[in-house]
Amino acid sequence: MKVTSTDIKNAFGKYLRLCSTEPVYITKNGVVIAKLLNHTFEDEIIEHSGNLRKVYGVDAIEQKDYDYDRVSEATYAYNLSRVKMTFEEFDKMNEEASNRYEFIDGEVYMLGSPNIFHQRVVSRLHIEMDRYLTGKPCDVFESPFDVTLYRRGNEKFTNIVQPDLLIACDWRIDTNEKGRYTGIPRLLVEVLSPGNTEKEMFTKLDLYRDSGIEEYWVIDPQRGNVIIYRFENYGILETKVFSGDSECESLIYPGLTFRVLE
Repeated sequence: MKVTSTDIKNAFGKYLRLCSTEPVYITKNGVVIAKLLNHTFEDEIIEHSGNLRKVYGVDAIEQKDYDYDRVSEATYAYNLSRVKMTFEEFDKMNEEASNRYEFIDGEVYMLGSPNIFHQRVVSRLHIEMDRYLTGKPCDVFESPFDVTLYRRGNEKFTNIVQPDLLIACDWRIDTNEKGRYTGIPRLLVEVLSPGNTEKEMFTKLDLYRDSGIEEYWVIDPQRGNVIIYRFENYGILETKVFSGDSECESLIYPGLTFRVLE
């Protein structure tokens, strides 16, 4: 989880409790400057043990004493530098949490409160998409809305995201008993807010490309820019960039247009 230094100052007790289940990375001006960790029984063993070995870049005790079940299998496949929580741990926490979280490749991200520019774009685009989809066999949904995505259809690599907007055509049959959508949306939209640019531009772009999504919009409301990615066979087939007050148009839904600066 990444939080700003201001958030730490304002709610230190809350993050002190959260670090018992996951590391809390403290950022300043978008750069990680510190890490808040829980002190565990394993730390006591490590501090007093002369038999140390390297595991995932940190000192750890002998393999027979180390609980590898805490580490998700995604580590081996994607060479992650750190894993904060298994999906099972995240799922349990997410059911009881009052905050909103996303789980991407073993990392947990707490979602902040969006600003007014963000919400204005989301609201307007939601209306445009809903109008466009009238009479079509698809619907548009708006966050908060948990979406379960699997890298290349492999349930070993389960991710939970909350895109700002999504278009789904299969939600009636691909929703589980908890009301969580488990299908593959056709189109996802993320609207940038200060502080979350890196995740939407890189982390989520890679996940969405690798999860069978057909189209992904990244909207920067303060600059009026839009990047639209068209995916096929887990690769980027086409990219279009719209800037200023130009009108952008979906690559898979002809006629679905939007002008950010209006």
